[in-house]
Amino acid sequence: MTIAHLQSGLRPRAPLIAAAVVLFACTPREAPQAPGAEPAPAPPDPAASAPAPETELEPTIATASAQPETAASEPTSADKPSTPLTPSETWPFVAWDRAEAFTFNHVAYGPGVPLRVYDATSGWSPKIAERKPISAAQAGSAVERVVATRGTLEVSKCAFPRHAVVLFAGDTPVGSINVCFECGDILVWPDFEPPASGPTAERRHRQQMKAYKRVFPEWERFFRDDLGFPLTPPAPS
Repeated sequence: MTIAHLQSGLRPRAPLIAAAVVLFACTPREAPQAPGAEPAPAPPDPAASAPAPETELEPTIATASAQPETAASEPTSADKPSTPLTPSETWPFVAWDRAEAFTFNHVAYGPGVPLRVYDATSGWSPKIAERKPISAAQAGSAVERVVATRGTLEVSKCAFPRHAVVLFAGDTPVGSINVCFECGDILVWPDFEPPASGPTAERRHRQQMKAYKRVFPEWERFFRDDLGFPLTPPAPS
């Protein structure tokens, strides 16, 4: 067969081959990736990457269980200053405006029983039997007796007071005078003066005893005659 015959036989197929080449070239296809390579990450979504708008938190209301516990042993109003205390140069070294007389400790002497109707350490005695207000003049005389004996005066070793005078500033106790008519001791709160020793203590004690001979009968008349308190406790029932 001649070359002319071959060319004539191929001509009818040329348009089909050309159309196939054009179709292949126009078909979209992905770029080849290298073996083992990870696919390229998708571009970030602007809506997803934008920060979320801040939301205002609603205030929460604390419940009763979330509140701190209240101290169980809060002092009563009678033990706390109801008004600012004013210092004074004379015993009890705080200005007072009223006073009351007490009888207490109508029990047998024993360990652990408070010896003062009130003091800053023990508070009120749990053994109060009776109390009554006294006049400003009576309270002033009680303070004068404390000054005369220079405060506490123990003449025995078994003090067990059952009579007392308490000075108040408003509702706050600021001084107490506690008298024992069985042993003769006088216990005072707060202290009238710092303790002494040696010759100073001996000289002070002589001065106290000189005033005591005059003052102690006055305490007896005050509680027994002026207030009507018996000087001896009632017999146990």
